Amino acid sequence: IEELDSIQQYSKPEERLGDLAYWFHKKILLAKKGKTKDEVFDKLSEAFIHNIPKALFIYMPLFAFVLWLFQSKKRWYYFDHGIFTLHYFSFLLLASLILELFNFFMGLLGHHWLLDTIITSIDTVIIIYMLYYFFPAHHRFYQQSRLKTIIKGILIFFINMFILTFILIGLFFFSFINIH
Repeated sequence: IEELDSIQQYSKPEERLGDLAYWFHKKILLAKKGKTKDEVFDKLSEAFIHNIPKALFIYMPLFAFVLWLFQSKKRWYYFDHGIFTLHYFSFLLLASLILELFNFFMGLLGHHWLLDTIITSIDTVIIIYMLYYFFPAHHRFYQQSRLKTIIKGILIFFINMFILTFILIGLFFFSFINIH
């Protein structure tokens, strides 16, 4: 760190790092200081997982906003989309909890190729159902035809995946910045 500071301070202006590059390099050196790569990765993973509730807090109103964009403004208020969002995210969080508990208890049984295949199959079915559940819930809540629900649902899904990708990238950088 002292060497980086010295290079930044005493080198020619055209050889210096930009402010953002300097800050980033210094942050990497501080994160790695006295740690192995695995320890840094573990700390970053822990910080990332710890910050997921913050990301959900940011993402939920955006999810409701995307729903609002696709529905009749005369019939549905933004508040109604917020209610649907809370319902759907409650389902997702409950299903995720069940999935994690299932994997934890099955992991206690040890590893065998047949057991691992069964666990992976059940995990896949639960994850597919988590994605599928949006469509019947959307159909029941907004009382639209199945075709409209499928078309809107697919568009909503892709728009939200785009938004979620940016939020997760931001969460990664936020976690990196706050790594101790």
